[in-house]
Amino acid sequence: MTKYTETQRKILEVGKEEFLAKGFKDASLRGIVKAAGFTQGAFYGYYPDKAALFDALVSEAADTLMEQFKAAQRAHYDLITEEKTAQSQELSTDYLNYFINYIYDNFDAFKLVICCSEGTRYSNYVHELVELEVSQTEKYYQQLRQLGKVEGVVNHDLHHMITSAYFTAVFETVVHDMSREQAIGYVNELAVFFNCGWSGLLRLK
Repeated sequence: MTKYTETQRKILEVGKEEFLAKGFKDASLRGIVKAAGFTQGAFYGYYPDKAALFDALVSEAADTLMEQFKAAQRAHYDLITEEKTAQSQELSTDYLNYFINYIYDNFDAFKLVICCSEGTRYSNYVHELVELEVSQTEKYYQQLRQLGKVEGVVNHDLHHMITSAYFTAVFETVVHDMSREQAIGYVNELAVFFNCGWSGLLRLK
C-alpha cells in the first residue's frame, strides 16, 4: 500500500474533490493548491501537473481493472481446452459480479474515470474495454465455430454496438451513484438480458 505524507494526502483529497466537482478540464490547479493550503511549489514537489495528480487518483484502480478484465478473457479460452464452453456465459456473469464489486470498492476512482476524465489518458477508458472485449470475443467464438459449438455469425459492427451498449449500461451504475446493492442487482439482470440476446444471435450449442 502506498504511503503518503500529510501534505500529499491533503493534495490528493482536495484534488479529488475538485475533479469530481468540475471535471479534469475545468479543474484549477491554482484552486486545488489554495484549497489545500499549500504553495504551488509544495504541489510541484509531488506532481508535475494536474494530469499527474489525476493519474495518481485513478491509475491503480483503473489499470488493475483492465488487467483483471484481460485475465477474464484468458479464462474463457481455458474453457475450450477443458471442454467446458457451455459454462462461458456463467463465467462471464461471475466475472461481472467480481468487477462490479471491485468498481464499488474503488468508487471515487471510477467516478473520476467515467464522469470527469475528459482531457486525460482515461477519457477513452470504456471504449478501450469495448475494443478489447470485441477483439477477444470474436477470436473466442471463431474457435467455438470451428469446433461446431456456434452456428450463428454476428457482424463486427453489430458486435461492437452491442458490446458498447453493454459496457455503457454497466457503468451507468457509477454515473447515477447507485448503491452497491442496487448496482449488483442491476448488472445481473442486464447480464440475463444480454446473454439471452447473444444466445439467440450465435445459436450456441
